[in-house]
Order: sequence, then structure tokens, then C-alpha cells
Amino acid sequence: MKSWEIAVLAIVVVVVVAGGAWYAMSTYRPATAPTAPMTYTVALTDPPVVPEGTTDLLINYSGVAVHTTEGGWIPNTKATGTVNLMALQNLSVVIANVNVSRDATVNIVRLYISNATIVVNGTSYPLMLPSGELTIPITNASRAAPGALVDLQPHVVEAYVGDQPVFIMAPAAVAVPLNYTAPPGTVMHVPNNMHEVLESARANVTVTSATLQVVGNETILSITVKNDGSTPVEVLGVDVKGPWSIEVPPITIETKDFSATINVEGARANMSLVFFANGTQLVPAVQRASEHMHVNWVLPPRAKAKWMGVEWSGNEDEFHQEMGRWANYMGGGSPPEMTIRGPNGSFNFTGGRAFNSTAPAPAPAMNGYNATFSGASYAEEWANALGYILQPNASVTFTYEGFITLGPHLKDSPMGPVNITIIPISGEDYTISVLTIPASNATTTTTVS
Repeated sequence: MKSWEIAVLAIVVVVVVAGGAWYAMSTYRPATAPTAPMTYTVALTDPPVVPEGTTDLLINYSGVAVHTTEGGWIPNTKATGTVNLMALQNLSVVIANVNVSRDATVNIVRLYISNATIVVNGTSYPLMLPSGELTIPITNASRAAPGALVDLQPHVVEAYVGDQPVFIMAPAAVAVPLNYTAPPGTVMHVPNNMHEVLESARANVTVTSATLQVVGNETILSITVKNDGSTPVEVLGVDVKGPWSIEVPPITIETKDFSATINVEGARANMSLVFFANGTQLVPAVQRASEHMHVNWVLPPRAKAKWMGVEWSGNEDEFHQEMGRWANYMGGGSPPEMTIRGPNGSFNFTGGRAFNSTAPAPAPAMNGYNATFSGASYAEEWANALGYILQPNASVTFTYEGFITLGPHLKDSPMGPVNITIIPISGEDYTISVLTIPASNATTTTTVS
């Protein structure tokens, strides 16, 4: 090959190689480096609305999860512990940190509650929950926010099965972005402006109509709710508060040397009945739990009865002692008229509490219903079918039609479960509050027809 041909070939090779290098450089795109994760903090704040005499409300949680708009749910199953909500007046406590992508937007927090207890007047009771899984949307979720502040705002309602209290927690809740991160267990003061933010995060839900009827012993409840806000709302149920008529069958009591049959007429009590929402159907909360309970007396402590009749036989001393015990169980609810029939004839008493002078001290209160009906296990009992998601600008009607009956067992009675029927009273007023997540102020009053 001639020298000039070699020179031309070399030039061509250089040009081709240089051109290829330039093309490769011009089209090169470096691989996208994974976004470094950041720590997302979940904190709880503020005490609940509780019955008088409450000193502690303990929530045991078994996990926390957050939802991102980009990647779905991210759990932290190691986030477990106990929080006393009564100790969070104007304070917040960090319960979990979750690792999320730095550019993620967290828009929902989920809290898994294993069980909950309340201490009232020194006695601990399990709390009945509609579900062990609380899903709480974050109002004004922001990509820049490193955490969320959850205000559970639960309302604890005290109901009764016979003389035994049942405490039901309706976990209304709101969540807003939090501007700091901290290790679990960190307690922080909640600024005043944050309370205003939490209040503004409430759901805009209204009650458009409500009716409560009684037909014989059957209760018919209908309530229509509208979501006037821009985000979905979970309706957990309703709380119906007012005077209720209580009907019980004749009760048989037996001990070794004594037996008695008790008839009660005209009993009524002011109390709350919580109905959980199972889709659009309402279910009396204490109805199923009552089957697992043992009670001393068939009426709540503050119930009033018009008349009570007792027919007895056996040991007279034991009879007097038992009557004194029942008078204590009835509290101030013993009727103004009482008829006693026994081996020595009949006696009529007026003014109630005829046996107060010989009455022994009241027996200790039982600890409510079986603990398996609290927390997550109670949610399993309902097959996780509770609640209803109400979309923005939508309305829904919740209904209940049936007999509100409780079936506890009575101490010292050879009978099976006692059928206690609870009935609204015609002409009386009842306050109905809707239980939602996020929390709302949806309340109305209706008169029984």
C-alpha cells in the first residue's frame, strides 16, 4: 500500500472513531439513582371524650402503616406499644417511624389496635371497638411533610347490659401533616395553632333526615347522612341517646335453701345505644357481646321501675339477705311499689328499698364482657365488614328494624340467658350522633313516633 493511501485510511478511522464517540456521548443517559429514603413520623395527640370518673384510656397498638400516592402501603409491623390517651392533654407522642421515599406523598395513616381498656372509678374495663384497624386520611397531605399528627378524638360511650357497664369506643379521628421527625416515645407540646388545624380537618357531614319509630316492641331507625366535603368519609355508626323502656321476663333465683320469682314492670333508663354500621345496615353494638356476660341484676343502676313483685319460698333469713343484695344492685332504681308474697303471707311496701337496713355491701362489679370481644379480635367477629365509605357530595341512608334484645346470664339463676328487650318510648326526644373518620359534628334530634 502506498504511503498516501495509508495516511487517508488513518484519517478515515480517526474520523469514524471520533464520530462514534461523539454519538455515544450525545445519547448517553446515566441510570436514575434510587431516591434516598426518609423517616416519616406518626404521632398521636389529645385525650378523648370519656365518661365521668375516667382516669386512664389505654390503647394497645400492634402496627402502623402509611400510604403513599406513588407506592401504596408501607407497613411498620415493629411499631407496637401502649398509649394512655388521658395523658396527652396538649401533648403528642411519637408512636412510629416509617421509611418512605423522599419524594413520596403520604396521604393516609393506618393504625392497628390489638385491644383497649378504660379505667373508671378505679375499675378496669375492656373497650368494645367497631374495628381493630383505623384508616385515617391526612388532610392537606404534602410531599414536603416529614410526618403526620393523628388526633384520635374517640368518644367513649357507657352502655349497660343489666347492671354491668359496657364501654364502647367510637374512634373518630383526624390527621394533618407534621413538620418534624423524632424517635418513637418522643413527647412534644402541641402548639395552639395546631389545634385549630386539627379542628378544621373535621369532615363536613350533615344529617338530612332521621326517624325513630316503635311498633310494639320493635324499633325502626332510619338516618340519612350527606358528605358535603371534598374527600371520602368512613361512617362507623351512630349513637342514639335518650330514655329507653326496658322489659324483662319473670326472673327465677335459686340458692341452696331459697328460691324466688321476680316480676318487674314499667322500667326505663336514660342511656346511649351505639349502632355499628355494617354497610348501610345498623347493628346494636352490645347485643352480641351481651351473650357472653353475667350480670347481678337485669336493670341498669339508674333505671327506674314502677312496680316489682316477688314470690318466694325457703329460708327467711336468706330471703332477707338476698332482697337486700338486690336493693343494692338496683341502686336508686328500686320501684316505689313492691309486693312480696311468701310462706307467711303477702306484704306491700311503698317508697322502695324496703330492705335497705339489712342490705349487705354491694358485690364488686364484674369486669364487663368477655375480653375476646375487644380490639382486633372483636373486628374478626364482625368479619371486618363494618363501616361505610361515603363519597364526596353523596348521601346514604342507614337503617335498623328489629328487636333490640340482650341475652346475658343472671347470677344465681337456673334460667338460661335472660331476654332483656330495650324499646324507644313514644313521644320522647332522642339525640343521634354520627360516628365518622375523619371526625364530624353530625348530630340531630328526633322524636319517637
